[in-house]
Amino acid sequence: MKVFLYCFFLNGVLNITFIILQKETLRRISKVLIIPLLLAVYITGVGNKFVLPIFALVLGWIGDTLLIRIDKKICLNIGLASFLLGHLCYIISFLQILGFCGFENAIGNINIPAIVIFMPPAIVLGVVVFRLIKPLKELYVPVIIYMAFLEILTLFGFQVSLFNPGFGGLLILSGCLCFMISDTILAYYTFRKPKRSGSVFLMGYYMIAQAEIILGIMTLKSGTLF
Repeated sequence: MKVFLYCFFLNGVLNITFIILQKETLRRISKVLIIPLLLAVYITGVGNKFVLPIFALVLGWIGDTLLIRIDKKICLNIGLASFLLGHLCYIISFLQILGFCGFENAIGNINIPAIVIFMPPAIVLGVVVFRLIKPLKELYVPVIIYMAFLEILTLFGFQVSLFNPGFGGLLILSGCLCFMISDTILAYYTFRKPKRSGSVFLMGYYMIAQAEIILGIMTLKSGTLF
């Protein structure tokens, strides 16, 4: 597992480097390798007994591959749909960790006051981000749906961290927040002229997000990361 984890981080550094150096072919190759390496980390660390994170990663890999051709509308649409379904898999994974959906036959845990406190700033943040990215009118509904999934993902990541206040819960919450940042950057530059610096931050936060959520789930599942 450690070997794959080291390879994942090395590949991530190379991907950022290739973006900066404008080595397009190498950037694409390293991008396509991100998720398979993280998937290898998960399978060698946990196995395939908890499969939803595997589905989330596979859907993320499909999204990564398709968004290489972000200039093509069909690739953009299917890629974003893949990421949305991947977020859904993570949300259900978090619900299982919280004791819903039959995960280890636990009684469901949810902190209602935390939801009440979470919702107002989440709504305000959603409105601010929506006005910032300024999507095309015909994309208002898809963008709102995608943003709602992101905020639900973060909400349940927050719930997981409340009931698992150790390292694993913190990793999951941090990963969800990084996902919000990376997807906001993606949306911003999808509707505006892309900048190289934006791609660096986008991929940096995206890789951190995927790694932290997966490593957090692994920690909660096994009780320890290594």
